[in-house]
Amino acid sequence: MCTYLKNMEGYKLKDLKSKGFDSIQEMFDRAFKRVNTFEDFRTMTRIDEEERIARDEEEKNDEANIAWDDIQAKVDADYQLAERLQAEEREQFTIEQKATLIVDWKIYKEGKKSYYQIIRADGKSQIYRVFSQMLKSFDMEDLEDLYKLIKAKYGSTRPVEDMDYLLWNDMKIMFEPHVEDEIWKLQQGYKVLEWKLYDSCGVHSLRM
Repeated sequence: MCTYLKNMEGYKLKDLKSKGFDSIQEMFDRAFKRVNTFEDFRTMTRIDEEERIARDEEEKNDEANIAWDDIQAKVDADYQLAERLQAEEREQFTIEQKATLIVDWKIYKEGKKSYYQIIRADGKSQIYRVFSQMLKSFDMEDLEDLYKLIKAKYGSTRPVEDMDYLLWNDMKIMFEPHVEDEIWKLQQGYKVLEWKLYDSCGVHSLRM
């Protein structure tokens, strides 16, 4: 034991001679225990390498998660921005659409000539000599708005003024067709001279 402690642990013989057997036994047991628990440096190197690889993988995963979170956050932000822009566009479209609603009409006279004056919600107005001119620039919503105004004003009665009567009759034939309407009766005794489709509003026009 003394030789082992001298050679392996660096103790001097004179120091060991001054100690009792039990003390030397205890010192030897501690030294020998370290030998028994010694691990090969190759094993320690492999463990260190595995730990390093595990740390690298964890760091990569953390970086990937951070990158994915950044991407997801950008996608969410872009989606919210797109939704907000679409909402603003819809709101602007609704405002513009309401501004162009037909809110009234009247007969505008200039000398001996009479015109239909169509008035919109934004205060702008346009005059038309005949109904077919309206069909060239109106869409179906315009016709529906105008029909509602005419129906609200006259109901089941018929206007007295010639211009109003012509407009009322044309709109009534369009939205409330009936077999007794004059246009159908005329077909029995007259030929159709012209047929035309107005693309802006999808209305068919017949000239007898």
